[in-house]
Amino acid sequence: MKKVSISIVILTILMALSSCQKKSSEKDILSFKFVSPNIEASIDDKNIVAIMPSGTDVTNLVPVISASDKATVNPASGEPKDFTQPVSYTVTAEDGSQAVYSAIVIVKAKSSEKRILSFRFASLDLNATIDESTKEIKVTVPMGTDVSALVPTITVSMGASIDPVSGVSIDFTQPVTYTVTAEDGSQASYTAIVTVDMPENPFFGVWGVEQIDYYNIDYAGNPIAASLETLNFNPYDIDNGIQLVFREDGLGEIRDSAIDTIWMDDNYIVCPDTVIVMRYTYSFDFETSILYMNREDGRAFVLQIVEQNADAFVYENEYAQDYVEKAYLRRITSVPDKSKPTSFINQAKSYKYKKGSLLRR
Repeated sequence: MKKVSISIVILTILMALSSCQKKSSEKDILSFKFVSPNIEASIDDKNIVAIMPSGTDVTNLVPVISASDKATVNPASGEPKDFTQPVSYTVTAEDGSQAVYSAIVIVKAKSSEKRILSFRFASLDLNATIDESTKEIKVTVPMGTDVSALVPTITVSMGASIDPVSGVSIDFTQPVTYTVTAEDGSQASYTAIVTVDMPENPFFGVWGVEQIDYYNIDYAGNPIAASLETLNFNPYDIDNGIQLVFREDGLGEIRDSAIDTIWMDDNYIVCPDTVIVMRYTYSFDFETSILYMNREDGRAFVLQIVEQNADAFVYENEYAQDYVEKAYLRRITSVPDKSKPTSFINQAKSYKYKKGSLLRR
């Protein structure tokens, strides 16, 4: 009986000690997150601040909250709330003490950024230059590039959109306007200009005529489809054809075995085989693709270039009142440029003519 009494006393003492242990007073919010959008708020003292992207609907946001061990939070984690105004969260510790947090959600203002950041033709491995002051986008593509169906890759300011959109085929034969619209609806227009790379003198060199077609022209001056006459030449054979020489300094020569009349003055080299060399000056209008040639005998030619690449070009010329000629030429060689001063006569001497050629001064 005495042993039982001692056991009861010990048990009573242990229960008393247990009931006297101090309960936790921890009542902190440790993290405060939103899943959609995925944003984690900052916590400073008792202030919770979350910054949302522009356009976010804050009337039904669901926070995920973690708090101190054995503490409870009201409103509870996972409960949707309207954050158009600050929301109070009360954290109750195990010992019943409380702390109140204020949760504030800030929505970023819509951005006014509306810049084109990059403009690239991936197929050509070319990046355009962008001048923000003039809003001009410029890029030079290799000679022979078809600019009527180029596909640019464009990046713009975050949240902005662009029209025409990136990645679509565009005709760049004329400048193209791109409109960038910012998040706030404001806009900026850019002009994209694609230039085909051309040497300073695209005709520099010696060109041999391969073929000349003569056409009737209609009342509007346009060639009629059926050719009246076609003449074919070997562009490499000056004794039986025509060659045009273009120097970089704007001077040139015509070497022609097909000319009926032989001029006999200081400007021409005359050969017994009727190969005639005559001088001319020339210029090229890049905007209109017109080649102007002024021969030293006073005759002027206006040649409309209708096709051109590095090795060949085609021109049309009003040959007479009722006819037009269309000539196909091929590049043969290059000639001395203006950095090597050579008189015209000396330059002409460098060409090979048949034995018996007469050089007149």
